Amino acid sequence: MSKKRIEIEGHIYYITTTIYGRLPLFITPSFVLPILDSLNFYKFKHQVKLLGYVIMPDHLHLLIWPYGISSISDFMRDFKKFTASRTVRQAEVENRQDLLVTFGKAGIETARAQNKVWQDSFWDKTIYTEKFLRQKLNYIHRNPIRAGLVDDIEAYPYSSYRNYVHDDQTLIEIDREWN
Repeated sequence: MSKKRIEIEGHIYYITTTIYGRLPLFITPSFVLPILDSLNFYKFKHQVKLLGYVIMPDHLHLLIWPYGISSISDFMRDFKKFTASRTVRQAEVENRQDLLVTFGKAGIETARAQNKVWQDSFWDKTIYTEKFLRQKLNYIHRNPIRAGLVDDIEAYPYSSYRNYVHDDQTLIEIDREWN
């Protein structure tokens, strides 16, 4: 029996979603850039504001603020479905047999698809205050340091830190209307 997700209209959500088996997939631009491209596409399609993000090797964190008719579940379902197929295609193009075998085994283990890239569902927390939003944004931006990926927050390219500190919208545009 599937649990119903409670969503509150007009609220911001802190979301975490993880690669199946915590496979460190997002360590090269060829796998990260399609994630950014898809985030950009689905934020417009589902009318959500992207307030912050970090793409870690095996998971990602998002701060999403729905303002249209789509729910956060709709956004995540479509985003994960599309990025999973795109990730498998990229692995095929790069002849990454290690990844293709892992995705195939995960698909068999879960009996959910031929290939499985993402863990089922996602973890979310409703943001009720600006203080909590700032805490989560800080957590997102400091995650690469805590994980030992970089010593300096500025050195990690796949987070919204540069969007906020340097107004660098090169990788993806962040919605900053909340502050």
